[in-house]
Amino acid sequence: MPKGANNVVKANLGRNIKELRLSLNMSQAKLAEKSETDQAFISEMERGIANPTLDSILRIAKALRVSVIELFELQR
Repeated sequence: MPKGANNVVKANLGRNIKELRLSLNMSQAKLAEKSETDQAFISEMERGIANPTLDSILRIAKALRVSVIELFELQR
């Protein structure tokens, strides 16, 4: 995958996480607690700069009550 495409995927993932989190009226701190990460990591993910592991993606999806596929959807 070209480097630019990687950035697009991370940016899209971050937007989707933020959108889902806000739809649940959940703070970054609460999502971090529920996904066993920290708030700074959630913030970096939402800004598209973090490189999350599969484990962290799975925990975030579970905390947001969605599938991993939904986290990566291009359009809502």
